[in-house]
Amino acid sequence: MIKIAFASCCRYEAFPHIPHDLKQPEWKAIQDVSPDYLFLLGDNIYMDYGVRFFSQEPVGSPEKLSLEAFEIKMNAKYSQQFSVPNFKSLISEMRNKNALFATWDDHDFAWDNACGNEVPDDKKLASTNLFKKWVLGQSEPDNSPIYCYVDLPENNPIARFIILDNRSYSERINLHSDGEDEFTSASEGKSMLGVEQLTFLLEKMQHDLPHTFICAGLSLTQGSENWSKYEEEYDVFSQAVDASNSNVFYVAGDIHKNKLLKPNFKRPCYEIISSGISINYLGLPSDFDDCHNWGVIEFDINQVSVQFNKAKINDVGGIQKIKSKTYQLL
Repeated sequence: MIKIAFASCCRYEAFPHIPHDLKQPEWKAIQDVSPDYLFLLGDNIYMDYGVRFFSQEPVGSPEKLSLEAFEIKMNAKYSQQFSVPNFKSLISEMRNKNALFATWDDHDFAWDNACGNEVPDDKKLASTNLFKKWVLGQSEPDNSPIYCYVDLPENNPIARFIILDNRSYSERINLHSDGEDEFTSASEGKSMLGVEQLTFLLEKMQHDLPHTFICAGLSLTQGSENWSKYEEEYDVFSQAVDASNSNVFYVAGDIHKNKLLKPNFKRPCYEIISSGISINYLGLPSDFDDCHNWGVIEFDINQVSVQFNKAKINDVGGIQKIKSKTYQLL
C-alpha cells in the first residue's frame, strides 16, 4: 500500500505558550508513521488572522502593506515556520526522497479570501517566488505555474495526483447577487481556475491509471468559499469526473475540520478534507478552540482508504492522545 500524508492550515503564532523547539508535534506524529509522500494543501503560513481590535494582523491587513513590507513579512513568516524542528525534520526527509508536493490557499497566497484578479501583480510575483523558494524548495524560482501533476509511485504508477492553484486566477463572485436576471447565476462568466488551468485539469484527468486524486486548498462544497459556487466551471469538472475511467477523489483543506463527503447530487466524487494541523480559532485557553488535524490516504490498485487524525496537545507541546478513524472508500 502507498501511504500519503496530507495537511493544511498551519499557523506558527497559534499556541504561543509552547516553546519554539517543541511546537507542532503533529509533524513528528506524521513522520513516525513513515509516509511515502507528503502533500501540503495550503495556508502553510498565515499572513493575516482574526478580527481587528483582537488581532495584531487582522484579516485583510496585508493588502495595505507596501510591496517591500509585504515581502519582508511573508519571508519572515516562512523563515519562522521552516525553523520549527518537528516541521523541518519531516520536510527534510520528504525532500530527500522527492516526496513533497504542495499548493497554497488565501493566507499564504496574499490575505484572507484573496482572489487572484484583485491582488496586484507585484505582490503575486513576490508571494509566488517565496512559495517556490520555501515550500517547493527551489533555489532559483522558475516560471512554471503552481498547478502541476505527478503520477505515483514513480517507478510503477497507479495514481495520478493533480495539484490545483485555486487562488492565482480566481475571480470574485458576488454572493449577494442572483445574477443579471432570473436566467443567470452570480457566478456566470466567473472562474476559479482560469482557462489555461481548467484546460490543463481536463487534459490530465484523461489517463489509464486506476486512481485520480485532485488536490487543492479549497474544497468542492464546504466553507464560505468553495468550487461549487462557480457553477458553470464546477459543472464542467463534474462532467469530466463522470466521464473518467479512473476512480476520482478530491482532497482539500481550508475549513479547519476533518471531513469525508460521499458522492451525491452535489458532488461527483468523494470529497476528502483535513484542515487545521496547528491552529486555533480565537486563541482561547480551551481545547474546543484548538485544531490538530491531519489525514493519511493509503491505496493500491484495488483499494483506497483514508484515516483522519485529531490530536490533543498539552501545554508544553506534547501529544496526549491521537483520535483516529479510518474509512474504506474502495
